Amino acid sequence: MRMEPPPLPLRLAAERVSAELEALYDRLERLEYGLDMVFMHTTEALDGQTISMLQELDMLRQSLGALADFLVHLARDTNECGLVNPEEALRSVPLRDTGVRLGGKTKAEPVSGHAELF
Repeated sequence: MRMEPPPLPLRLAAERVSAELEALYDRLERLEYGLDMVFMHTTEALDGQTISMLQELDMLRQSLGALADFLVHLARDTNECGLVNPEEALRSVPLRDTGVRLGGKTKAEPVSGHAELF
């Protein structure tokens, strides 16, 4: 018979998820560094698609780090009733659009249709 694991405090579960997000952040950072080394030793110029993919990789890394920081702040600031004021956690998110979404709002799309640079 399989035993169910005991219930965890939300704080502990959130801290574990945050640690996993941080580990993914570290792995992406190492991948970025490795790709930088590869591209530094190539004589060919990078095309626009490659540059866009590298920027997307960097945005994924930054997003993972922001989510990890946000989650660990929430975990630490949760009161005994399980409620939290997200303001301090939101201040830890350096990516504006991510912070807006985590705050429960939706961001209007840019009028020009161009991507927002970070």
